[in-house]
Amino acid sequence: MSAVTLMSAAAAMAFVAAKTSPPTSDAKISMSAFRARQEALETSLGATRSGEPDPSAKGADVSKKISKIHNGRAQQRYDDQAYPMEFIDSAQQIIAAKAASSIASLTPLLTGPWTALGPSGVAADALVASESTPASVGTIYSGRTTAIAISPTCVAGNCVLFLAAAGGGVWKTPNALAATPTWSQVSDVATPNGIPSNAIGSIVFDPSNANTIYVGTGEPNGSADSEAGVGLFKSTDGGSTWSLVAGSTANNAPCQSSPASFTCSVSTGRSIGAIAVDPADPTHIFIGTDVARHGSSSVNGGRFTPPGSALVGLYESHDSGGSFAVAKVLNPQDTVNPASPNGGDFFRGGCSHIELYRHGSAETQVYASFFDFGIFRRSNTLDSNSNFNQIFKSQGGGAGGLNSQIFRTEFSLAPNGNNLRVYVGDGGLGNTPASVPADFTGLEAQFYRVDNANVSAGTLVTGGTNGGWHTLSSSTNATPGFASFNYCTGQCSYDMPVWSPPDSPDIVYIGGASQYGELDNINGDTHRSNGRDVQRSQDAGASFTDMTADATGTGNTPGVALHPDQHALATAPGMPNTLFIANDGGLWRVNGDAGGVGNGFFDMSGQCASRGLASANDLLDCQAWLSKVPATITSMNVGLETLQYQSLSVNKNAANDIIGGTQDNGTHASNPTGFNPNNWFVTVFGDGGQSGVNVGQPETRMHTFFNAPGLTQIEVNFRGTHPTTPSELGWSWIGDPGSLSGENASFYIPLIADTNVDGTWFFGAQHVWRTQDNGGNQTFLEANCNEFVPGHGNLIFTGACGDWIPLGKDLSGTNFGKDKAPGQYIVAISRAPSDNSTLWVGLRRGRVFVASNADKPSGSVTFYRIDTSAQPTRFVSGIAVDPMDPNHAFISYSGYNAYATATGTATGHVFEVRYNSSGHTATFTNIDHNLGDEPITGIAYDSKTGNLFVSTDFAVNALAPSSSTWVPASTRLPPVATYGLTFDSVNRLLYAATHGRSAYSLSVP
Repeated sequence: MSAVTLMSAAAAMAFVAAKTSPPTSDAKISMSAFRARQEALETSLGATRSGEPDPSAKGADVSKKISKIHNGRAQQRYDDQAYPMEFIDSAQQIIAAKAASSIASLTPLLTGPWTALGPSGVAADALVASESTPASVGTIYSGRTTAIAISPTCVAGNCVLFLAAAGGGVWKTPNALAATPTWSQVSDVATPNGIPSNAIGSIVFDPSNANTIYVGTGEPNGSADSEAGVGLFKSTDGGSTWSLVAGSTANNAPCQSSPASFTCSVSTGRSIGAIAVDPADPTHIFIGTDVARHGSSSVNGGRFTPPGSALVGLYESHDSGGSFAVAKVLNPQDTVNPASPNGGDFFRGGCSHIELYRHGSAETQVYASFFDFGIFRRSNTLDSNSNFNQIFKSQGGGAGGLNSQIFRTEFSLAPNGNNLRVYVGDGGLGNTPASVPADFTGLEAQFYRVDNANVSAGTLVTGGTNGGWHTLSSSTNATPGFASFNYCTGQCSYDMPVWSPPDSPDIVYIGGASQYGELDNINGDTHRSNGRDVQRSQDAGASFTDMTADATGTGNTPGVALHPDQHALATAPGMPNTLFIANDGGLWRVNGDAGGVGNGFFDMSGQCASRGLASANDLLDCQAWLSKVPATITSMNVGLETLQYQSLSVNKNAANDIIGGTQDNGTHASNPTGFNPNNWFVTVFGDGGQSGVNVGQPETRMHTFFNAPGLTQIEVNFRGTHPTTPSELGWSWIGDPGSLSGENASFYIPLIADTNVDGTWFFGAQHVWRTQDNGGNQTFLEANCNEFVPGHGNLIFTGACGDWIPLGKDLSGTNFGKDKAPGQYIVAISRAPSDNSTLWVGLRRGRVFVASNADKPSGSVTFYRIDTSAQPTRFVSGIAVDPMDPNHAFISYSGYNAYATATGTATGHVFEVRYNSSGHTATFTNIDHNLGDEPITGIAYDSKTGNLFVSTDFAVNALAPSSSTWVPASTRLPPVATYGLTFDSVNRLLYAATHGRSAYSLSVP
C-alpha cells in the first residue's frame, strides 16, 4: 500500500477522533472512535486474522474487505520458531520436553523462589473500559478463557465451577453464584499429579460422577497463540489431583502426512477442543481434536502445526480412555506448506463440539461439529446404519482455502418433550456495521433451527442443502432475524458459541465478536446496540436482545460491559437466565434470574430515541435489541492469575514499577506504592505489545499496540502510568513515520528506551528507527496527536505525529547479502549500558548487526553484520548485552536444531558473542550444553554474578559462570510458556512475562 493511500485512510481516522463530543479536557474519546481506528487500519492494510498481510487481497476481494486481526486478535505467530523447516516435528517436541524435564530435576541455581506478582485480575476504570466496550462503569479483566464446567449439583451457596484458561491452566471456585467468587488454581499440583501444560481447551464433568472431571489440553480457537496440548487428563477427586488418560497420546491415529499409517499420537501436537462422556456408560468417551500451534516470544514466535501429527477429528474410547480409535475423520484436511510463512494450514476437519443424546431408547446418539464441514450424527435408530451421517452442511463445504480459515459450525441440543430441537450457528465472514447489501460479503454467519431432529439425516440435508432446517437469520434490517445475521462478523472461526439451557428449549444464547460499528454514530457507524457480543432469545431464536452491557450506568444506561470475543457459554442448573460467559477478558456472569442470585432484566429501549439514529430501521433494531438487557453483570475475574503477557518493562528508579502488554487486555501498570498482586490497572486498552520507561524522565513512557507492514502503532505518555484521568488521557500517537514508510514489521515491534540517554528510544522494522526527544514535543503531541481527548488528534497520520528517523541502511535487504533474507525484519534490539553508542540488532531469519555509533546523526550510523553461515538461520529471540562490555553479548535463537541439520544450516540455541569493533567480526561460542533441542524465547544476563537466564516453553533456566550445566533458575514458577525476561540490575530482580499466568519476579542476590 502506498503512503498516499495510507494517508488518505488515516486522514479519515484523524477526523474520527476530532468528531467526538463533548469537547472538554477531561472527556475521553468515545470507545468506537478508538476501536474504529483500529478496525479501519486493519482493514485498510489487508491484515489477516493471523496478523500477516495478505498480498493476494486486491480491490474488492472479500478476504481483504473484511479480514481482521481479531483484536490482536490472533497474535501473529510467523514461522520464526521452526524455521527453516516451517514446522515442529512431534518427535522433536518430545525431545525438548525430556530435556526440560531433565533440567527441572536438577537443583535450582537460586534458593529464593519465584514470586507471583499478579495481576490476579486487573482493574480497568470507567475511562479505560470505555475504550473498547460500551461500559461507563469500571470492571476487572483476566486472561482469555476457553471452557466452563458447572457441577450438576450446583445450587446457590454451593456451586462448583471449573474454568479453563487458554494459557493459565484449570481454576476452580466452590461458589460460582456468589457476588465475588473465590478461586484456586488446581492443575499446578506437584508432578506427577498435575497437568504439565497451562494451555487448556475443554473441560467436562462425568455426568454419572460429579467428582470426576476431564480436561483437554491445547486451545482450539484458531488464534496463532493457541498452544497445542499434551493430551487428555482426568481427576477423580474433584480436581485435587490429575492423571493422563493414556489413550489420548497413544500412537495409533492416522497421520496427517500419511493417512493410511496409523502410527501418530491421537492428540500430541493438537488441541482437544471437545469432550463428551456417555451418561449411560462412563467408560465410553469422545474427544474432538483441532489444529493448534506452538511457541512464541515477546515480539512474536512460532506459529506452526507439527507434521507427523494425527489427522484432526472425532475419536472414541470404550475403555475409559485406555485407547482411542477414529470415530469420524473428514477429508480433505489442510497440510503444511513449508514454503509459506505460517505453514498455510488452517482448521477444516477439526472437531470443535460434541453432544450426546438419549431419549426413549438404549441408544446414545452422537452429534459433532467440524470446522468447514458442518454437523454429523451417529444414530442407528434414525439412519439405519452406524455411520456418522451429515445432518447440517456448513457454508464452507469443506472447500479449504479461505473457507478453511473462516467457517465454523457450532450447535446446541435443546430437547423439547419427545422432540429434539437443535440450534446451529454457521459462518463466516462479515463487516460491522452491516445494514444494506453493499455492506454484505455473502459469507456472513447465519443461525438455524430444526424443531425435531429425530428424523433421518436425509430429511435434514436434502440435495446437498439444509432443506430440513429453518433459517432464522435475515439480512433485512429491522426484521427479527437481522439480530442473528452476521453475529460473529469476521471472527467466526475464533468465537461463535451457541447455548440453549437444559429444560428451556425456547431460550438460546449466541456469542461472537463485538459489533464495534454499532457503538456510536461516528465514521459511518450506527449506535443501534450495545455491541451484541452475546445475545439472548426467548422465542426459539426468532429474535434476540443484547446481553453485552448491564443497566448499572447513570440513569440505567450501559454500565458494566463484557469484554469482546466470546468463547464459551453455560448456565447454572435450573437457572436458564444465569449465564456464565468465557471470553478474551476472563469469566462473566449475567444475573438474569430475578429472585435468585440476580436482578433479572431491564428495558433500555427508551434510550434509543436519544442515540441519534438517522434511520428508522436502525431505531427499530435498537428498540428491539435493548428491550431486555441484563439488570446486572458480574465480573468473576478477581483472583484469576491468567493474563497473557507479551513482555514487561520496569522503572529502575523504583522497585516494582512495572508496565506490561497483554493479549487483548491492554497495557498494564503496577502501582509501586503498596505494591501487591491486586493493585495493577489497565492504563490503555487494546492489544498490548512492547513498552518502556524513559531513563531520564521516568514519567515519560511508551507502549505499542499490534503492528503490521505499514503500521507501527506507538504511543507516548508524558504523564506517567497512574490510575488517574490525566495519565489515562495522556497517550499521544507517535506512529506516523514508521507507518507511512510502509516498512515490514513484526506483529509486536521491538521497542526499547535507551539505557543511558534521556529521551532516546529505538524501534525496529526494516530499519532501526530512533527518536531523541521521546517522539516529539509534548505540547505539540498532546494538542494534535492525542488518541483520546476530543479535538486533539487532528494530525494523526498526516506525518506530523512522531519524529522517528531511520538509522543507516535497510537491514533486511540485499545491502548485506542475499542469505537469511526472505521475510526479514528486526525482532530484537539491545543497547549497551556501558556507553551511549553501541546497539545490537537481531532479525527474523538470524541476521545479527552491531552499530558502534548509534548516537550519531542518522546518515552516519553504520551497522556491521556479524553473523555468518556458521550461525543459525533462525529467529533471534533475544540479545543480552554485557553491562560492563559493549562488545560482549549473549544471543538466543528460537527453533530446532534437528531442522537446521536437515537443511544444512547451523545449529544452536544460545551463544556467547564477542565483537571485534575494529575488524567488525565476531566470535560466536555455543553454550547450549544440556539444554537439549528446545527453542529459547528470551534471555537476560546479570553481570554482577555472571549468571545467564533463558526462558522456554517450559521454564526459566540459568547457567552459572564457568558452568556447563543449565539448571532451573529457581522454584515455584508454573509450567507455562514465558515469552520474555527483564532484568532490573538496580533492584536485583528478574521478571518473567508469562503467557497465561501473569507476571513473576525472582530476587537475584
